Parts: sequence; C-alpha cells; structure tokens
Amino acid sequence: MTEDQWAELRQVGFATLDHAAAVRTATDLLALGPGFGDPLLDAMGLADFTAPIGPDTYLEVLAPTTPDHSVARWLRRVGGASGWVLSTQVPSLAGVRERAATHGVRIAVETEAMGHRIVQLHPLDVGVLLELDEFLPREAWFWDELPAARAAHAARTSRADDIVAVDVAAADPAAMARIWAAIIGIDPPIATADGAELAFSRRIIRFVPARDGRTGIVAVDLHATDRANGPGSSGDLCNTKIRLV
Repeated sequence: MTEDQWAELRQVGFATLDHAAAVRTATDLLALGPGFGDPLLDAMGLADFTAPIGPDTYLEVLAPTTPDHSVARWLRRVGGASGWVLSTQVPSLAGVRERAATHGVRIAVETEAMGHRIVQLHPLDVGVLLELDEFLPREAWFWDELPAARAAHAARTSRADDIVAVDVAAADPAAMARIWAAIIGIDPPIATADGAELAFSRRIIRFVPARDGRTGIVAVDLHATDRANGPGSSGDLCNTKIRLV
C-alpha cells in the first residue's frame, strides 16, 4: 500500500424486518442518544436510523418499507434480521471496478451521494454489502454538515465511543480477505489461526470461518466508554453479537 491508498471503516449497518424493535434494542443495548435518518434511503424504500458511536463512527439500523423490496426478500431467507453493510471511506475509486472484475466480484451499486462517488460490492461475492465511498479529506465524512447528525452528536450518550473490529464469516476467510485488500488497494491481510485480519486504519476486519452455513457480519467489537465496568459485556443486535471491549 502507498501513502495515498487507505481505507477507514466509518459505519456498520444492520438490516431488519422489524425496524422499531431493532432500534429499541440498539438504543437500550448501547445507551444511544438520538439518531437521524440517511436522507437518501427513503427514496430507496428503506427506513433508517443512524446514531453516532464515536466522533467519526456510526451504527445504522435499516429496514425495507415494502414486503417485496429486495432487502425484505433477503431478510426472510436469513431469519428476519442480520448484519448488512460496512461503509468505508477511501481516497479514490480509480481502478476499483477493474480490480473487482478481475476477481469475479460484481458491482451492486455505483452512484453518487452528496457529491461523492460510491461503489457497493455485491454481498454474494464479498460476504457483506461492502460500500466504498470516495471522500476527501480523510478527516471528514458525509454527516459532518448534516444538521440532524450534528444534533445527534451533541446529545451522544453511547456506552461505546468507537468501532474496534468487525467479524466477517466466510467459507474461505483468508481468500476473502485477500480479495477485499486487492480490490480496495490496501495492504494484504495478516494471517490468523483461523482466518485473517485486514486493517482499515486503526479498525480491524476479522475474517473468520463460517459456522452452520452463516456468512457475513457475525460480530462487532465496540470500545467501551466505561473502562472500569464496560469491557466484557455483550448483547445481540439483529442476530449479530455486539461486544464491548
């Protein structure tokens, strides 16, 4: 990786058929303050709740608003709720389409949001809906100037203040990690005892073996704000383990 090739993990998203219940669970589990909605998702038939976890990371809960939505059909196949999307910030999308094609990975969405290019890699090919957002400067993000997001930050009371790591289950964890690194253009993964780890700046994606046929996002580690009592507690959100570390 060169100095101008990097990736920042900004947001972990969950999908559910019962939006109100999942938002309550997330709020209670993490003592979240008020959230806000992604202004672009309503037109796509998705209800959205996004809340700040830390100064520059977010947790999102979304739900299809119609039973025939493609996300609704997928959710019915996987039990009604699941980890769904990882939103990452990159300095450039140049070459991503070509590298994805080389690895047999489809582009699910290619669009523009708030003046920035976005590519979403197909979840059937990379295990999750992996969103790459071309956004500079590195210290900035979509929600910085959104009034509702700024209000949510001002009232943030989460039990966590950062995303530490995300576990992504795959049939071949090491191979999947290599594909992600190659398409994004970042440093190769580091091998672990049962898979691999890929660094998104100081945050980590851990690729782990699929169990009982389940792939995709299976766990999220969050940095506990209460360093004396917080680490070690855990809960479940949308069939995903949430751990405070």
